[in-house]
Formats: sequence, structure tokens, C-alpha cells
Amino acid sequence: MDENSRKSSKSGERNINIKSSEIDRLKSSLANKNDYANKLNELQDNQLEYLFDRLQSFPISVHRLDFFSNSIPLGAFCYAISFILMGFYESKIFNKPDLFVYLVLLFFGGIGQVTAGLFEYIKSRTFPTVVYLLYGVYFITYFLFNNKYSKNDHFDDLKKIFYGTWAGLSLPIFIGSISTNLVYCVQMFSVLGLFIVKCIGECKDSDILKIKVSGILELVTGFLSLYLCFSQILNEHFKKNILPTIKLKESNEIDINIIQN
Repeated sequence: MDENSRKSSKSGERNINIKSSEIDRLKSSLANKNDYANKLNELQDNQLEYLFDRLQSFPISVHRLDFFSNSIPLGAFCYAISFILMGFYESKIFNKPDLFVYLVLLFFGGIGQVTAGLFEYIKSRTFPTVVYLLYGVYFITYFLFNNKYSKNDHFDDLKKIFYGTWAGLSLPIFIGSISTNLVYCVQMFSVLGLFIVKCIGECKDSDILKIKVSGILELVTGFLSLYLCFSQILNEHFKKNILPTIKLKESNEIDINIIQN
């Protein structure tokens, strides 16, 4: 027998020994479970070997949900503070928005929500990923339009298309929110109404719709998002429903699972 054959033989024996030890470990692990104690006696070694081979052939995907903190409060706060500021200014409670307001919209509403969306993407949570990335892009484009293209003659026509597009994008988001909780559902309904009102206001050139009504809707959706933000923080911290959100579905991607002490 040449050297290559001896190496191959030793490698085969090593694999057999590893497999045997893994089968023994699997049997002892199953023996520790009361639910599987009766079934363990019925299993033959060849069945366990087949099971082990099948497990080895499948890729194992691990979702690292427990390695990251909850990023919903970050996205909800950035969403809230941006719409609240816009609501105060557009409803004429404060004066015309200045550079400070637009920078808040850029960094909180834009970059902050995009950051929260990326963390939700890492955790394989599709719905909040889409929501935060979508509205993060909205505030970034809103900042660019109002600072670079506001003096353009075609800006008014552009705003009609802009708000109409976001009204269409907000509709499936609202439909998806129906399966989360009541606060989030009303929040998404208010932002859907906001974009519809803004689009109609731009088409009709109505200051009441563009300013007063839209400003009120911005405040509503902003304060609801702020409530959702603090409900996530306090409920998760105290492991109790300090600020209830009235779940519409027991398991969803927005609410946290409360563990009672």
C-alpha cells in the first residue's frame, strides 16, 4: 500500500470516528429530553447516521437577532421629530422653516431613518426596513428639493408629481400596518392622508390644504410616532405594557414580545 492510500485510509477512519462520536453525542442529547425518550429507543444507528448526514448536507442559516438592540425607537423618533417640526412650521405655528429645520430633516428624518432601516435589514425584518428606508429617502429628497430647486420655474409642477408618488407609495405601507398595532396603523393612515392632501393642495393651489390641513396631519403622525418610540423603549425596559399600543396581530415585525417577570 503506497503512502497516498495510507493517508486516504487514515482520513476515512478519522471521518468515521468523528461521525460515530457525533452520533453518540446526538443520542445523549436526545436522551436528556423527556419528550424524545420514548422515540430514542426506536431509532437505529443507521437512522441516526442518515439524520446526521442530512443535517451536514444542509446549510444552516442563523439570524443574529439577539446580537442587536431594538432599532425601532431610533427610526420612530427620527420620523417623529421631523414631521413634528414640519407640522409646526407648515401650520404657521412658527415662522417659515430656516436652515436649522432643513438640517434636522436631513440628519434625523433622512440619515437617521436610513440607519435604522439598515439595522432592520441586518435583522431580516422586511416591513420596518422598507418603511424606514422609504421615508428616510423622502426627507433627503425633500431637503434637496427645497434647498436647490425651490427657485426653479417648474418646481410647482414637480411637487404635484412628488406628493402624488409618495401617496401611492404610502398606500401599501398603510395596508401592511393593519397587521401591527392600532397606534402604528393610525400613524400610517395619517401620513397617507398627508400626502393625498398635499397632492390635492398643489393641484388646486389651495393654501388651506397645503399649509393648515397638511400641518395638522404632520403633527398627528409625528406625535403618534413619538408615542410608539417611547412605548418601545419603556415596554422593553420594564418588560410590561407601560404604554399600550393595542396589538392587532399577536406576532408582527413592529411590536416587541413582552416577557413578564
